[in-house]
Amino acid sequence: MSDIKYTSDGKKVLVVGKLNAEQTIVQEIFVSAGQEIPSGENFVVKSLHDVPAESWKEKNLRELEARYEKQKKELEQKIGQQYTRLNAIKVKAEHHADALFKFVANSNPDQLNLLKKVISGQITHIYISGHSPAIFEWDGGKKTYEIERDYGRETIKGIKLLSVYGYADGNLEYRQHTYRDGSGGSEQIFPVTSYQEALALAQADCDKEAERFLAEKSSYRSFSLDAWQAIEGVIISPAVIERCEADADSQRLKRIEQIQKELAELEAKAPTKSQLSA
Repeated sequence: MSDIKYTSDGKKVLVVGKLNAEQTIVQEIFVSAGQEIPSGENFVVKSLHDVPAESWKEKNLRELEARYEKQKKELEQKIGQQYTRLNAIKVKAEHHADALFKFVANSNPDQLNLLKKVISGQITHIYISGHSPAIFEWDGGKKTYEIERDYGRETIKGIKLLSVYGYADGNLEYRQHTYRDGSGGSEQIFPVTSYQEALALAQADCDKEAERFLAEKSSYRSFSLDAWQAIEGVIISPAVIERCEADADSQRLKRIEQIQKELAELEAKAPTKSQLSA
């Protein structure tokens, strides 16, 4: 089939010959068993095309279908993304609800009462545990405000707010950051409604630290003696004070020995009077 053309109505034909200047004799091509073969009677056509002709309607339908398929894929992609996002929100909401229910079920009534006191402004003092234990007044205490110090002058920048952390086991933890905007480091604090309540917390921690300090004979175990003594009302075991003083004396003796050793080494390297006069 050396000369294949297409009619205006979309038929694939074999050119048989020219009838005249305007008309051409052709034979339609059919497909049989997967093979294209000319078949049927010859007929005459006026117009032939090198590629299948396409009407405006067919072209428009084809373009509409292409746009539909493209938009369909885009919509399916967006629907998939929305489903994933909504599913993530659902899972998060389930976790939030589960944590809330667990907190309510496990919460200690005393902690909830403390939260009510914090919210209602009944807190008078805060106790800070750790390596530098201390008790401060909440209203007007130096831990309440962010203070900027510059060449001996102090400027109050703003009040620090409490951060409350709730855990699924029912516990509540109160923390306060270095700066009022929540940046910087933070430390756990214990809000209370009286100095005596803060003192009771401090005394309990002091007794625990003292017990560990006396039980461990290693020189690496220390006791925050200065910090505990700075808290008015805290009672420190005489045995703890005695050991702290003994440890301090031992450190002073070691320092004296070190200084004496360094002085002897310097004197050994120093020139004699005769060497200086020579």
